[in-house]
Amino acid sequence: MERLRAEAAADAAPTVYVVDEMEVVPGRAREFLASYLEQYAPGARERGLTLDRILVSPPVWLADQSNTVTVTWTVTGADAWWQQRWAAGRDPDVAAWWKAADASLVSRRRTTSCALDDLEAVTDV
Repeated sequence: MERLRAEAAADAAPTVYVVDEMEVVPGRAREFLASYLEQYAPGARERGLTLDRILVSPPVWLADQSNTVTVTWTVTGADAWWQQRWAAGRDPDVAAWWKAADASLVSRRRTTSCALDDLEAVTDV
């Protein structure tokens, strides 16, 4: 049984993490996050991303300072990451949403990563 588990783990595609880190203008973090989840997230799911977690820093809604909202998505394997990336790049609604969202943001960045143990499998495409 242990051998089967080890073989299944070896055959499993690695998890790729897509992290959106967004510093929201003071007092608008709750409103921004609601918009992100209602307007952006459904399309991300359709492109194959799975919502992993949402973090808000500091852990209180601020009225006179910025909150940082960090949203982590996952996708299984490099091929699926490239497919969702290609789909997002071809969807004018994605660019339009981010353009409108920028009015609520001080800054934003997106990073993509994987576990060190998965790095070789992810880069072997």
